[in-house]
Amino acid sequence: MSLLRTILFIIIVLILAHIVLFRLGYDTATNQVVGAVYSLGELVEYPARVLLPEAGFYAVALAAAAGYFVLYLLAGLLRRSMYGTDRRHRGNRTDR
Repeated sequence: MSLLRTILFIIIVLILAHIVLFRLGYDTATNQVVGAVYSLGELVEYPARVLLPEAGFYAVALAAAAGYFVLYLLAGLLRRSMYGTDRRHRGNRTDR
């Protein structure tokens, strides 16, 4: 479950980096890293683009980031319910 949450976090950071690069006016031809961020950003933002076809770039990108953040939170809740304990109290268990 931690791997899934890590991947979701990386996707959220990628979308935010895509927004920043777009806002700063970088072109995809600037270098390979910027081109990779643009292409991966468009790829992970595609579900939001399908749901919001008339929306602008910022609305779609922020909706995608919010959607992945909700999945991140749900994965954390699922992890907590699977293991039955809170992460903070794991080291204080006396029933071993």
